[in-house]
Amino acid sequence: MKKTIYYATTNAGKFDELKRYIKSNEPSIELKQFDKDLPEIQTIDQKAIALDKAQQAWNHLHQPVLIDDSGIYFDHYNNFPGTLTKFIYHGIGFEGLLKLTEDDNRATKRLYMVFKDSDEEQHIFEGICPGTIVRPESFDSHPSLPYDAIFKPNGADKTMALMRGTDEEKKYSYRLQALRKFLDWYKTHTVHHSQ
Repeated sequence: MKKTIYYATTNAGKFDELKRYIKSNEPSIELKQFDKDLPEIQTIDQKAIALDKAQQAWNHLHQPVLIDDSGIYFDHYNNFPGTLTKFIYHGIGFEGLLKLTEDDNRATKRLYMVFKDSDEEQHIFEGICPGTIVRPESFDSHPSLPYDAIFKPNGADKTMALMRGTDEEKKYSYRLQALRKFLDWYKTHTVHHSQ
């Protein structure tokens, strides 16, 4: 019997990516989108934001739910832009970001995925991808993932935007990294409960 899990995101691209991956790797899960825009608490603690969003989604659904929150961190600046990732891009654009990282272009993408299936418990899975900020030939990227246009993972010869939808992307995707950790946990967790 399939187990329904909701993925709380308003981003259809993110939902499709996770749904495809789950379908081919854990067909016992039926992933459904919960696309309510959840308010984000103002803090520089990314894990706290992810946990708060998971709680909000659980309060709406009272069904098993996955959420994730991602940010990019420039090595040259302490925890920046981090939880301000979206606002900083909207404020200064690609040219501003490239200027910020002129002296040191090292950066890390970090994502926290939270699974909540009861009032008391939640489980956190982390995805991390170190890389550099580069000036691409084109700033084309998925509209809701602008940093992918200028972020090149360590070991890759392309930006995340240029790898989108390829097998190469799976190797570097911090979201899929966290999802794989969740699925590994989920398989052992459900084995225990079904005995």
